[in-house]
Amino acid sequence: LPYRVRWQDLKDLFRRAGTVLRADVSLGPDNRSRGYGTVLLATAEDAGRAVDMFNGYTWQTRTLEVRPDRMGEELNGPAAAPYGVGLGAMGMGVGVGVGVGALGALGGYGAAAAGNMGASRNLFVGNLPFHIQWQDLKDLFRQAGAVQRADVALGADGRSRGFGTVSFANEADAERAVRMFNGFEYNGRPLKVHFDK
Repeated sequence: LPYRVRWQDLKDLFRRAGTVLRADVSLGPDNRSRGYGTVLLATAEDAGRAVDMFNGYTWQTRTLEVRPDRMGEELNGPAAAPYGVGLGAMGMGVGVGVGVGALGALGGYGAAAAGNMGASRNLFVGNLPFHIQWQDLKDLFRQAGAVQRADVALGADGRSRGFGTVSFANEADAERAVRMFNGFEYNGRPLKVHFDK
């Protein structure tokens, strides 16, 4: 993605393909774009149209690479797998991810079939650096085991509120994550990790 592009710009562009539920541009610790992001669309048809319209599209001198995102690949069954498209920088090219599926009110997406998870698999994560997005949280906690979903709470302005949740496939991985990450210093901030109430 062009480095000046923000989530609003990405959402505006992808509206040409259909109903955009969410757009994210991944930011580094300095709050600057990493050159890739994700777009969540309302239907599989919209997501397919977005890939067709924008893969190879030149935007502000950058060529976008748009493909279905890897969301939900570890989930069982097609009903649980949302449709996603990811934008990623490949060499000098740029990628965009487009997704469709379960969109949480907290501002993340993952398992559509999350209703069957017990509380002992769900963790609260506090004191997050404010630039961290759901994908960063998921990537971090994957070190402890199979993450089914990660969310970062967002305010009305679309900015992080500094906390989130992570849901694991099983209790053992969740317990390991509490041991690994409670008090863990992440970008200069000690995380507060405990089972979600």
